[in-house]
Amino acid sequence: MIRFSVARVEKEPVELVGDEPAEWLEIEPSDLLRVTSPVHYDLLAKAVSGGVLVEGKVRTGVAGLCGRCLEPVAETIENPGVCLFYEQPQEDELDITEDVRGEMLLELPMNLLCSEECRGLCPHCGKNLNRGSCSCTDDDEADDRWSALDNLKL
Repeated sequence: MIRFSVARVEKEPVELVGDEPAEWLEIEPSDLLRVTSPVHYDLLAKAVSGGVLVEGKVRTGVAGLCGRCLEPVAETIENPGVCLFYEQPQEDELDITEDVRGEMLLELPMNLLCSEECRGLCPHCGKNLNRGSCSCTDDDEADDRWSALDNLKL
């Protein structure tokens, strides 16, 4: 849990540094994506006019399969721009756990990629195009069901 005393923040900035277990993100592990390391946060809470501002960064490690070529991928995901504002908190202690969790979830990719230049798999033969060309021809890619639309005049 990530929480701090509001009274203490009003006197001086409070540094919030720690780790939460990978399960904290509540992501069901699968072949496509799994969290591989604890979620590390490094935040600073300070009093500002009208409330409390929390800034910092959150990061974790993830692994899975590339969304294009299905090769294994491991990388670190980081949100370096966490910025949360709380208007005049009425509580003595402010729990920001769910908000920080949400900031980390926003950074998770829809699909992991082994590289931005990944060419993926051939849709016909399934060969990994990063390792070389396949023997499929352009004729193999034509879909005859749509060929009647080529004759349409608009």
